[in-house]
Amino acid sequence: MTAYALGHSSAEQERLQAQAGYLRGITESMWRAAGVATGMRVVDVGCGVGDTTFLAAELVGPSGFVIGVDRSADAVLTARQRAEAAGRLNVQFVEGELGSSIAHQDLFDAVVGRLVLTHQPNIVAALRSLRPLVRPGGIFAFHEVELDFRGVSDPSSDLAERVRSWIREGCRLGGMQLNAVSQMPRYFYEAGLGWPETVLHTFVTSGPDSFGPGYAVQTLRSLAPLLERSGMVTADELGLARLEARLRESCATGAPSVVVVNGGAWARV
Repeated sequence: MTAYALGHSSAEQERLQAQAGYLRGITESMWRAAGVATGMRVVDVGCGVGDTTFLAAELVGPSGFVIGVDRSADAVLTARQRAEAAGRLNVQFVEGELGSSIAHQDLFDAVVGRLVLTHQPNIVAALRSLRPLVRPGGIFAFHEVELDFRGVSDPSSDLAERVRSWIREGCRLGGMQLNAVSQMPRYFYEAGLGWPETVLHTFVTSGPDSFGPGYAVQTLRSLAPLLERSGMVTADELGLARLEARLRESCATGAPSVVVVNGGAWARV
């Protein structure tokens, strides 16, 4: 299985928590449309530091229950600590690979995930591995991102375009799937889940005062080791210490600093 391209450092955990705030509304709308609702038992795969598990737990309410699964022991520990600090009683976190069995658990009403399939070397096989966890009539619902999307903006920023290209290349070097959204219907069908419902949501931040420059640089910081080892770019060329300030200045005319195409796919099996 492909290693997580962005690593598991404390800085990356902080980036994931910030990202969760930006993406929460998109993910919630997708999972509600998929049918995640009060009283359900849900498994959240690739849960990271717990934000998606907490969101699912809010959707299912006190009468429901959510188990978050992640391969990173550090991420699971952080998620457990956050759940305990917040007094969340309807969540549990376990360490494990995607598709691994969960001891002493009945079948789930839904399996959900956000930005997890894009990290799988074979998305069809990953989806098939999750099928035994879900009861007949249960829900598969995933929020993924299209990494190879290219757009045109006016005004534009050459620096922002360069940062986006570095991020895209870092994701590719890390083994991530660049077209997880556009290919998702085929992946669902080939995995035996039928043709899914799908939705697209373009996420854009513009101007110098948006959170976009900071978010882009946080992401690039996590990917920098991959880029530097590959020889694609040097640490001096990245200039991470001043990059956020430069990016804000470059986007002062309203040019977008972050452009991401999010996609949701869901089906009952």
